[in-house]
Amino acid sequence: MSDAQHRTPRRPATLSADRAEYIVGDEDPERGSEAAHTSAWALMGVGDEDLGPEAIASLRHTVRTEGIDLVASMWSRSPEFTLPGALWRLYLLWEWYRRDPEAVRSRYEEGRSARVIPGLEHPVDVPDLDRVMGEVHALLTGERTDDDLAPVIGDAARVMRVLAAGDTLGATWIRDEDDPLAHPVTLRARALLRTADELGEAERHAEVGTLN
Repeated sequence: MSDAQHRTPRRPATLSADRAEYIVGDEDPERGSEAAHTSAWALMGVGDEDLGPEAIASLRHTVRTEGIDLVASMWSRSPEFTLPGALWRLYLLWEWYRRDPEAVRSRYEEGRSARVIPGLEHPVDVPDLDRVMGEVHALLTGERTDDDLAPVIGDAARVMRVLAAGDTLGATWIRDEDDPLAHPVTLRARALLRTADELGEAERHAEVGTLN
């Protein structure tokens, strides 16, 4: 068992192991928040006396075989400075990339060529898009641990800034309000830069162990 599995989770009280194994959303806000935090930390390999290695392994296996959507919907109401809030923003970025990789790559290349990339100082070290997306997916499917949070979140934030500099597609990336991914993160004006700022804040919390 890794050290991460022995840590005291930085999150609210957990759900029982049997419920975590088949975790789904809950209409009650408080229980929904518990479910969001439980699933997020379990994917990072963090458990406690109620959530042991077997339940964590089961949840990770379920997510990998049945899809991230199984738990991602629970994260959508979480504040950006929490782990589930950060994972929700990473999930939206991943889904955009998964749906239309060529459009995202095109916009990214356009952003790389921009004279100014908001929030990144010159000389700009632009991360490789496909590599970062691979790490994001690995994090979302429980193939990484909480030790990997800060670098993955930070790289994703930088990717968002480069994408924001490629403005061919406008300030938002989801235009249809009936789209399953329609959310303030994806619909609002300047969504890319705002989300990059939020991920940057989550990265700073992750670096010092205060990401809730």
